[in-house]
Amino acid sequence: MEGLANLASPLTNTNFKNEPEKNAIKYCRTCYDHLAGYVAVKIVEELEGRQYLLKSEKIYGVSESGWEWFSNFGILQNEVDNRRRPLTRQCLDWSERRPHLAGQLGAVFLQRMLEWKWFKKKDFSRELILTSKGRVEIHSLLGLDFV
Repeated sequence: MEGLANLASPLTNTNFKNEPEKNAIKYCRTCYDHLAGYVAVKIVEELEGRQYLLKSEKIYGVSESGWEWFSNFGILQNEVDNRRRPLTRQCLDWSERRPHLAGQLGAVFLQRMLEWKWFKKKDFSRELILTSKGRVEIHSLLGLDFV
């Protein structure tokens, strides 16, 4: 019995959180031109919970209160209404197996957060680093804690 116990991995304890390692590609990254990974999925789930984003079959609708919320980022409905690209799309996150926000709105949203230094691009990678400023602002706006 003791011999079998020695073969078992010390990481078999199931009491750990199911959260990817901070500053790893599964935690936070770009997916083309929008935010992806654990952080992106948690943000979208909170936006859904507050009914700012309304989940449909393959897209998200944006509620009136959602447009008010996005206006905090200078994102106005009439400025992102581009007929050549969908406004929103649910993009299945490969690491979380749940959707994150894609489409024109997802791209503009990520661009604003990069401009405001909430995320920092990692050289030669799609990985993004969530800054301390980003953590504070996301908590302030959505009540989410990324430790």
